[in-house]
Amino acid sequence: MKNIKLSLAVMTAASCATGIAMADDNYSISEALQNGKTSIDAQVFYFDRSFDKPDTPDAEALTVGGIMKYESAKAYNTKLGFAYYGSHSLFDIIDRDKGGGTSILQSDGDDIAFLGEAYLDFDTGANEIKLGRQRLTGPIMNDHGIRLLPSVYEAAVYRNKSLPDTTLELGYVDRYSGFTSKLSRFDAQEKKWGTDGLGYIYVKTRLAGVDLRAQYIDTLDNSGTFDNYSYLDGKLPLGFGQKTYIKAQLGGTGYNEGANAKMYGVKAGTSFGKIDVALLYNKIEDNAFKAVEAGPMYTDWQQGYGNYEPSDAVGVQLIFHPLDAASIKLGYVDVNSEDGDGEDFNIDSYQEFNLDAKYKISDASRVRLRYSNKNQDESSDREDRDDFRLIYYYSF
Repeated sequence: MKNIKLSLAVMTAASCATGIAMADDNYSISEALQNGKTSIDAQVFYFDRSFDKPDTPDAEALTVGGIMKYESAKAYNTKLGFAYYGSHSLFDIIDRDKGGGTSILQSDGDDIAFLGEAYLDFDTGANEIKLGRQRLTGPIMNDHGIRLLPSVYEAAVYRNKSLPDTTLELGYVDRYSGFTSKLSRFDAQEKKWGTDGLGYIYVKTRLAGVDLRAQYIDTLDNSGTFDNYSYLDGKLPLGFGQKTYIKAQLGGTGYNEGANAKMYGVKAGTSFGKIDVALLYNKIEDNAFKAVEAGPMYTDWQQGYGNYEPSDAVGVQLIFHPLDAASIKLGYVDVNSEDGDGEDFNIDSYQEFNLDAKYKISDASRVRLRYSNKNQDESSDREDRDDFRLIYYYSF
């Protein structure tokens, strides 16, 4: 019954969008299809993860893939988009059995290959309705591009940009592709969200020189693990130094059983010529903080996903710009986990060093090297690990 109601809502919205748009004809439908554009965002991705525990297998893969996309031109303010998502082992140079833990191949080592995007997008500038498989950009539900492929969603989204410096977004999400799309399919998340999916509101605005973002996501029934997700952050430029600012964030995760989680964070930064410096702090209370698919915490720039247990974390970032085409980011974070509100957590206390170096070769190509070393405290049940990633990007 839910799927029937959703289909009727989608068809009604699409019909209304087409009817409204008849007064502003950019192309005929056939012309829009003929004048569409095809793009390819390709990557060669090498990933190696090694653990210090002998009973934990290392993970390694070398793949080539990316996103091949067709998007029509506008007809009646409406366009269509389709995108193939793929990540394929490069000549099986590295044994596929090692690739399951990398998230650039499927969990069993098979290639990733599926229709990642398929949408109808009606957009007048002030109002937009987008229906189908698509990428999202909210702070706690986004495409989360930390591997070769992003996460994507089957969703119905309305955006309004009528107010100055403001975007209002309302959406419904039925299914999504999971972390980095590694399963080559879209799944309902009934254990997490229940049977009816998610509804959300997202607002991005600027008030009195302060950039603000707020997102609230609600599960539409109470049969899953989670009840809701919430987030608010802001960035205030300060009137001294070079690009000096302070940022703050507040987040929460509501559970249908057990204590709810609260997350707080502060980040302060400035620049000295070609060097950007920032100090970071986060605190989580009562239970594990979860986002739908995002790594919003200031102190978690490398891992990008939970489990975020009750903890205090402090860190520092330094970004060096030796050339206009190059940047080198160094980071260090110290995370000290705590017991939650009556919960028995697998404590994750660690220190992590991170390197992220980028170089733009041309307008079409660039290369990126990422390395992280994560050392767990003796009190932790988790293993130390090293991550190494080398990525070549080419777009045309």
